[in-house]
Amino acid sequence: MNDNLLTQMIYRIVTCCVSALAVLLTFRFFHNFYGSSALWEFALSLDDLDWGFLKYYTNLSNWFVFGVSVTVLADNVKRVRAGERYGYNRVIPALKFATTVMIFVTFAVYNFSFESVFALRYWRNLYNLTCHLFAPLLFVFDFVIFDEHGTAKAYYPLVSLILPLTYVAGILIVGACVEGFGYPYAFLDVNRFGYAKVFLFVSALVAVFTIVGYLMWLYNRLVRVDGKWRFRLRAGTCKNSRG
Repeated sequence: MNDNLLTQMIYRIVTCCVSALAVLLTFRFFHNFYGSSALWEFALSLDDLDWGFLKYYTNLSNWFVFGVSVTVLADNVKRVRAGERYGYNRVIPALKFATTVMIFVTFAVYNFSFESVFALRYWRNLYNLTCHLFAPLLFVFDFVIFDEHGTAKAYYPLVSLILPLTYVAGILIVGACVEGFGYPYAFLDVNRFGYAKVFLFVSALVAVFTIVGYLMWLYNRLVRVDGKWRFRLRAGTCKNSRG
C-alpha cells in the first residue's frame, strides 16, 4: 500500500487523462480506429458519430472508470491542498471497488478471449490500447497499489454484480422492444440462442464477476501485522503508521 497522497494524486491525474481519451474514443468520432489497423489514420467528423456505441459494455465500463477516477482525484486534490500528505481514498469506496471488477473483466475477457495481444493489429489500434489495455490496467493498479487494505466489506463483490446485470437487462429489454436490434455480443442474441441459453451464458459471467470480486476482496483483506501478512476478518480502518 502506498499512502502518499501526492503520489496518488500524480498517478490519478495520469489515469484521468488516459481514461478521458478512452471515453472520447468510445464516441467513434475517430472512425478509422474501428475497422482499420492503422493507429494514426483518422478523421474527426460528427457525421461519423454512431449511437450504437452506447450498447457496448467496453464503452460503458470505460465511462464508469472515468467518472470514478475524476471523483476520487477531486477528493485527493482537495486533501493535498488542505495540507494532508498521507492517507487513502475515502470517497465512493463501494462504487470504486465495483468499477474495478467491471473494468478488470473487460480487460481480461477481451485480451484473453476476443483479441490476440500478439497480433500486430492489436498494437496499431489506439482504441484497443486505450480502452482495453491502458485505462483498465491503470485503474486496476490504483486498487492494488493505493487502496487501504482491510477496509473492503464482504458485500462489495455482490454490489459489483449490479452494473453488469443492469447492462444485460437493458440490452435484453431493448432487444425485445426494437425490431431488428443488433445485439452487441453473440452470447446475448436471444434470436440466435433463445432465452434459456442466454440465461446460461449470463449465469457463467455472473460466476466470473463473483469470483473476481471475492478474489479482490480477499486481496484487500490481506493486512500486514507485526511484519507478517494476515487476513483481517472484519473490515475496518487500518492504523496509519505515520500517525
